[in-house]
Amino acid sequence: MRKFILSIMILLGALAYAKAPERAVSTAQFTTEILLSIGAEDKIVGTAFMDSEILPELKEKYEKIPVLSNKYPTKERFYSLNPDFVTGWESLYSPTNLGPLEELEANGVEVYIMKSLDSSNIEDVFQDILKYGEIFEVRDHAQNLVKKMREDLEKIKEKLPKEKIKVFPYDSGESLPFVVGGNGMGNTIIELAGGENIFKDIKSSFGNGSWERAIIEEPDIILIVDYGDVSYEKKVEFIKERSFIKDCEAVKNNRFVKIELADISSGVRNIEAIKKLAKAFHGVDI
Repeated sequence: MRKFILSIMILLGALAYAKAPERAVSTAQFTTEILLSIGAEDKIVGTAFMDSEILPELKEKYEKIPVLSNKYPTKERFYSLNPDFVTGWESLYSPTNLGPLEELEANGVEVYIMKSLDSSNIEDVFQDILKYGEIFEVRDHAQNLVKKMREDLEKIKEKLPKEKIKVFPYDSGESLPFVVGGNGMGNTIIELAGGENIFKDIKSSFGNGSWERAIIEEPDIILIVDYGDVSYEKKVEFIKERSFIKDCEAVKNNRFVKIELADISSGVRNIEAIKKLAKAFHGVDI
């Protein structure tokens, strides 16, 4: 029972860490970029699972840290670093990846999973960044970063028009479109940029939509999530030439906008992503 309660506390971010990690591993791009942005790079012994290029301003720090794997490292590689902390996607502690939470704890590895991964509230992103600041004892850096992000968000809100434009947020898929759903940070970023996700009724971060719905809704913008093996250009080519919506006005008028998966995953990129989409949606320049 005690271990179960401890596990829940970790997931909720409520655990008070006895000391700052000395040998941390980050298994997601968004956590790596947060830790580098708040000045915790000297405590990171390995990174993994990058979806795109690291932010340019973090490149010098990032290149000094070993990259363990394109996806999850093997357990052998992970434990060879003698880690005392791990963070990243929630799937890191599945039995087929780095092992169950109980196993990680038993081996002296503390775990922090960001609350904002299961949230639609941008404030939870800020709270996660502040939590990392507490864990790694770099509170001032984290607080300064969050202060700047909040200020920039307010500037965006002040300039946005009241009317929203309809957005078809396409991730992948041909027989069915896999899209950004309504319960996640991707949808929040679209909304904060002045867009209305035509698939916001999907009760998950991502899910299967329908081509018929896209035709009926007549979106103003096709937002393409760029990552993985199928390039942005290939996704646009498919939509233009072979998809069910190829004759929609937004497609014929080339109203495509690219956004990286890392931009709409909870993290330090979120406010810049909102700025980018606000400009694409409404011509608002922050």
